[in-house]
Amino acid sequence: MGICAHDLLPTFAPRMNLTTVHSLWLAPVCLLLGVALAWWLYRRSAGNEGFGRSVNLLLGSLRALVIALVAFFLLEPMVRLMVREIRKPVVVVAHDGSASLMATGDTAALKNSYKAELDGLVERLGERYEVRTFTYGQRVNEGIQFAQNEALTDVDELFREVYDRFGGPDLGAVIIDGDGIVTRGRDPRTSATRLGVPVHAVMLGDTTVRPDLALKAVEHNRISYLGNEFPLLARVDARHLVGTRTQVTVSLGDRELATRELVVTGDPQLIEVPFTVKAERPGTQRYTVRIRPMAQEASVVNNAQDIYIDVLDDRQKVLLLGLAPHPDLGALRFALSGLEGYGCELSYAAEFTGQVEEYDLVVLHQLPSTKVSVQPLLQRMVAKGIPALFIIGQGMDMTAFNAAGAAVNVSNMRTASTDAQAAVNPDFSLFTLDPAQAKAIERFPPLQVPFGQYDPGRSAAVLLNQRIGAVRTQYPLLALQQQGERRLATLMGEGLWRWRLADLQQNGSTAHFDKLVHKLVQYLAIKADKKRFRVDHLPVVNENEPLLFQGELYNKAYENINTPEATLTLTDAEGREYPFSFSRAGSNYRLDAGRLPAGTYTWEAVTTLDGERLSDKGEVVVRELMAERVNTVADHILWRDIAARTEGSVVGPGSLAELEKQLDQRKDLVARSYAHASFNDLIGVKWLFFLILTLLTVEWVVRRRNGSY
Repeated sequence: MGICAHDLLPTFAPRMNLTTVHSLWLAPVCLLLGVALAWWLYRRSAGNEGFGRSVNLLLGSLRALVIALVAFFLLEPMVRLMVREIRKPVVVVAHDGSASLMATGDTAALKNSYKAELDGLVERLGERYEVRTFTYGQRVNEGIQFAQNEALTDVDELFREVYDRFGGPDLGAVIIDGDGIVTRGRDPRTSATRLGVPVHAVMLGDTTVRPDLALKAVEHNRISYLGNEFPLLARVDARHLVGTRTQVTVSLGDRELATRELVVTGDPQLIEVPFTVKAERPGTQRYTVRIRPMAQEASVVNNAQDIYIDVLDDRQKVLLLGLAPHPDLGALRFALSGLEGYGCELSYAAEFTGQVEEYDLVVLHQLPSTKVSVQPLLQRMVAKGIPALFIIGQGMDMTAFNAAGAAVNVSNMRTASTDAQAAVNPDFSLFTLDPAQAKAIERFPPLQVPFGQYDPGRSAAVLLNQRIGAVRTQYPLLALQQQGERRLATLMGEGLWRWRLADLQQNGSTAHFDKLVHKLVQYLAIKADKKRFRVDHLPVVNENEPLLFQGELYNKAYENINTPEATLTLTDAEGREYPFSFSRAGSNYRLDAGRLPAGTYTWEAVTTLDGERLSDKGEVVVRELMAERVNTVADHILWRDIAARTEGSVVGPGSLAELEKQLDQRKDLVARSYAHASFNDLIGVKWLFFLILTLLTVEWVVRRRNGSY
């Protein structure tokens, strides 16, 4: 029922009713039961003839009342309390706290005159409605604040918050101000419609398109490897600057690395400026892409962006060592050229003069051989634990091969060979082949496998078996094995170049062959992390995101524990230190350092186990968000769309009185009466317990005074 808010008190007087779980018609039965039992107890008999009629009547009445009350409680009586209240309609007022409002326009007017008008509107509306105020940006906060420091704007999140808290008949209207620039979240039009009430918008900001160059985005890889070149693509938005020229630069610190000319030929125009930059220093590097400002630009705060690239200094080196030139070596080299993080060198046994210790994996093609001795090299590989991939061919020294401890022992090898195709072992589990890749491998042409006895070791894992014609044998074609921390693999035949060529002919690319080589090489060359205490985190986080660390600690038996205390110290660029303590999460450590100001931080984590100090250190970058500085032209079309969809309105910052008038003219924006019912068990009422106790006490006292027990 609709009721005028000024005509009624906030609440009506409550009404109480007595009800029972079981039929209330049983209440007279309880009373009759009490009377009957009392009469039976106090009927004239030898034990109570001396009471007299009046005393006997008094005692019987007391006992009847007690029994009737106890019996009535068996009906589970409850008190039903009805309360009626008046609720004022809720009007939500939300202010845009984003930094984009400060980029252009009259900021003094925003924080002074407009703030005073908005505060006055809230105060006046509060006399007739329940007004709830919020400030929205990347988060929704209660109250109106004019700090204008929000790095992102999420209008959809505001509408969702309003719906979750106030959605329903009590919500009357939403008043929202802002420039309409949305930099986060989903399109707010749908969530605004879901509210089911008019949304009134106050249009702030400047819609004038002024001459401006804005660096909209910089596309780049997250990681690169030391010494490699990586691409950058700068996207520049140019407005009202046709015929002008400037430059776009890429810098590392104070050093300028690359410069490209920018020529504006359209209005508006989105210009892509590509760069190729060499990674010269390891670690997380901050590169600055900057547009050199022009005198006629409206704003220069959107002319630069910082990007962060993790430059890795752990590029894996693979040595392809062959007996002689062979197309297999070329096929492997081409496949490895597409594996990021790996470098490949080709040499021949008779010519190799390098240090095998410099490589993370050695591929030995038709080696060891009876023609060229590589025994010293094999011995150094064993001593240093360098992984190896053996590819068997004719003319190999099988005695030296078996002594090298490869995954397969070969005996009775002959000069003749057989053609063997690959059959994928479905039980192989060291890494996975997708079904399409496995099917393609089994269609590859056969390899030339020398006749012999091939016995994989007990710890060997066979990836491919030999298939002779249509017969799938138990002889391995490709087997892998781990000896301590060293990993080995053996391919029993040559002719890999045919696999790569067949992949191209059958499937239009060499992806299946290349992926097989990549997985095999990655498995063999992977380096085990021997650190007993290590801490992981994202190398780059945004300034609006929490900085999280995960820690792992292992004892000397390499068991995962978190018994000792662990601490972490963050140090900013100015040398200020921020100490933290890890909390325990399962068997590991966890640390939430919260949101930090933009900048580069170094960190060191420390713990002590059995008197031994264990530590880990690194660097993390907190990236400044630039979204609110890139686009500063107000989008009032958004507010007009939302107002049209919700039957609201749009006004300027000087027309807040018009909004107040619109709300007062609405006949449906009235206070509403609500009735609430609550039920309380009567047996829980303490004074009833004391009443029964009092009645029994009075009965006992009267009996005692009249000479009974």
